[in-house]
Amino acid sequence: MSRLTRRVLGVGAALVAAGSACTSTGTAADRSRTTDAPAANRAVAAKATEVLGRRLDRNAAVAAPIAVTPYERDAFLALALRPTSELAKRRPVLQRWVKGPRLRVIGDPSPEDLVRLAEASQRWSISTGLGIEVSTQPGDVDVHFVHRADFARVLEVDQVDPTAVGLTRLRIDPRRSGVIVGGIVVIADDDLQVSRNRTIAHEIGHVIGLQHSECESTVMDGSSDGSRSVRWSPSALDARIAGLLYDPRLAPGIDARGVGERLMPSATTGTGCDPVDLELVRAAGTERHYLCARGPQRVRPCTADLSREPALPITNPDAWTDGSSLSSHPQRG
Repeated sequence: MSRLTRRVLGVGAALVAAGSACTSTGTAADRSRTTDAPAANRAVAAKATEVLGRRLDRNAAVAAPIAVTPYERDAFLALALRPTSELAKRRPVLQRWVKGPRLRVIGDPSPEDLVRLAEASQRWSISTGLGIEVSTQPGDVDVHFVHRADFARVLEVDQVDPTAVGLTRLRIDPRRSGVIVGGIVVIADDDLQVSRNRTIAHEIGHVIGLQHSECESTVMDGSSDGSRSVRWSPSALDARIAGLLYDPRLAPGIDARGVGERLMPSATTGTGCDPVDLELVRAAGTERHYLCARGPQRVRPCTADLSREPALPITNPDAWTDGSSLSSHPQRG
């Protein structure tokens, strides 16, 4: 194992071991549960690949500039080129797949985990033009649902941040700079399901080559405090940056200077960082959680249905919160 793979992995880090032997051992295959992507997922992925796939296979990027806003340019440089952890003193380059990866599920995921994995694969496929597939067959990326205590063993490293709820380790083709050819993902199956939903979408974002965002309302936000969004659907900014990452006018292996030459900050309208509009609140003295609207209002509605992201405004709320407590009726004052 290379020296690069024996460092500590941080929270949500996407460890990229260039040219190292970092394939999964597959020791949990006999007890794994896998699923095929839904038909709709496969259809959308196939359509996306049909639109962009042939252009993504080109070795050279088209020289035409890409019009973006200044904010989108800065966000792209952070999400596509800023390492999530300082594992090597090498020049960061744009990393992405040249074909749609196949994900294999290993471990004991819940039925909802499998649904969220299929959803995340479909949504990132739409944004990038990749055909990300979830299959029962061995694939390019092994997605392990395991206890946090098993993260280091699965990733084949000495230790990881004990607070991490998900980590991704990518394998880069040693002959083609920036081309992702494999990976291992670990997701904490001992975390809350509603939190795990976001972790799944976040880690698949790392799989496609994204790093961490500085926008708290994005799925790719890397902070671990309570200020970030709990949504598990990629935001408009997530989707915009993922689409830019796979724009045929860019290519794997180009550095920040090359990206800067292609991204022209001339657009006057674009995608920005929206405010966080949803938070997870636990009822005091219980293990019951609620998804609550977040905003300037003193008292905000909450729903006890954690199986789906609520549309806002929340109708027929199950509880109300003022940010410090929950009540069954809106407080007056």
